[in-house]
Amino acid sequence: MHPAPSIILFTILSGFGFGVITWIGILQYFSMVSSLEVISFSILGGFFAVIGLISSTFHLANKKNAIKSFSQWRSSWLSREAVASVICLSLVFINISFVFFEKYSLSLVGIMASIFSFITVFTTSMIYAQLRSIPAWNTMLTPLIFLSASILGGAILLKQDYALYGLVFFSVIQILFWVFSDSSEKNMKTNLSTALGFNENNSIRSFDKAHTNQNYLLNEMVYKIGRKHSKRIRYISFLFAVLIPSGLMLLNNNDSYLVAFIFSFLHLLGLYFSRWLFFAEAVHVVSFYYEGN
Repeated sequence: MHPAPSIILFTILSGFGFGVITWIGILQYFSMVSSLEVISFSILGGFFAVIGLISSTFHLANKKNAIKSFSQWRSSWLSREAVASVICLSLVFINISFVFFEKYSLSLVGIMASIFSFITVFTTSMIYAQLRSIPAWNTMLTPLIFLSASILGGAILLKQDYALYGLVFFSVIQILFWVFSDSSEKNMKTNLSTALGFNENNSIRSFDKAHTNQNYLLNEMVYKIGRKHSKRIRYISFLFAVLIPSGLMLLNNNDSYLVAFIFSFLHLLGLYFSRWLFFAEAVHVVSFYYEGN
């Protein structure tokens, strides 16, 4: 699949923002943060979430179609994501208002925002996990990797002692996803033969290319990445997303939020490479018609 920068930024920034919202709501509920921290980090989380959601519209040919994403919530995960994000951000605004007007005891709103932020990230992941046409995504590892990345991003910023455990969990899920992604392409039971109604063991090939020129399908769904190039990016991703942040947190004795922001930036940088591979390595079944092209 074509790794569109707008979609990569959408999943990373919105995931990080909703992760911050998740954590600040939990910490507020257990009275582990001050009113100023609740307001500041709720605004920060909302900012990243909104920036991420806005960036997703850059991939649309007609930006006006974005409003239509709210209408199909009964059957569309994209629509459910849009609805859940609006509910979550509305709860964040209400919670900020309560805390600002010294109604800090009403922390139930904060924990509700946390729940809906978790739901929003889950709906985002299901947009991809539901696609049987892309076997590498059609697994429960996809929601796990989205949710763990979101919660981990918030933990690195707000609760680094928990973030170390999160980094271990995230690294395991990430490695399992890469293993599954590699095996799904090799063990795929669907091929050009089954697509045309023949047995999967039949040897079928096209006489000529499906198209003589570059087209939408080739641009969006038949993206090629070299195997060596892919492995190199995996190493870079794991280095910045997991190894460097965990090493720095183990050596760090400073509880400053500025230091936490630096750790978060390094983690998000690694996550960008990981999410780029998430799209670039995904094989859509339509590519069978372009094998050898």
